[in-house]
Amino acid sequence: MLRLLNKDRKKHGLEPLFSQEDLREVARKHSRDMAKKDYFSHTNHSGKSPSDRLKSARVTDAISGENLAKIGGFINPTVRAEIGLMNSPGHRANILNDKYNCVGIGVIKSSTRIYYYTQNFAKRELIFQQKPKRKIIQKKGLVLKAKTLRPIKEIIVEVNQIHAKKEVHRIPVHKQEFNVTLPFPNTGYFQIKLYTEQNKQYLLANSFEVRVKKSWWE
Repeated sequence: MLRLLNKDRKKHGLEPLFSQEDLREVARKHSRDMAKKDYFSHTNHSGKSPSDRLKSARVTDAISGENLAKIGGFINPTVRAEIGLMNSPGHRANILNDKYNCVGIGVIKSSTRIYYYTQNFAKRELIFQQKPKRKIIQKKGLVLKAKTLRPIKEIIVEVNQIHAKKEVHRIPVHKQEFNVTLPFPNTGYFQIKLYTEQNKQYLLANSFEVRVKKSWWE
């Protein structure tokens, strides 16, 4: 499906989409949930929307979208699914949206041999080459290893803790990559925000929370 999707974008003069593991995980979970519970909707049985599911998975892209397809009885279901999405104005608009640069695709076959497809699109300024951990040890710090999808001179990282002074780190970017370990003055829950420069402004590119502990057994 990724190959077919990018082929459709190429026909319209658009750049191909990067496949992203975190988006793929969200897409697969939704397709699996629809296949298992026999429903077809952007809103799942828990009332969670696409943006809710992305947020729960710590995906915080400012621009995102979702396509769904359900098909059975064909020899080449994926080809049929992509044709159907391209023939639907709303789904076609997502596939041909020049603002998107990343996608995650989930394909699950149900017990009744029906295929459920989910495409999760996003605009992403940077890609983590090493996914940030949820829990870290204070003395080890937080490793941030990523690459940017366009030339950027530096990344601004904010480290926020409730009732504590905010820390700001300016991280230089060399050849669209950076690798840094953030220190923490104390333990607790922190929100990490990464900003990239766009048109002389620093805009939020990603944010997530981490728990800092003294030791693993806390």
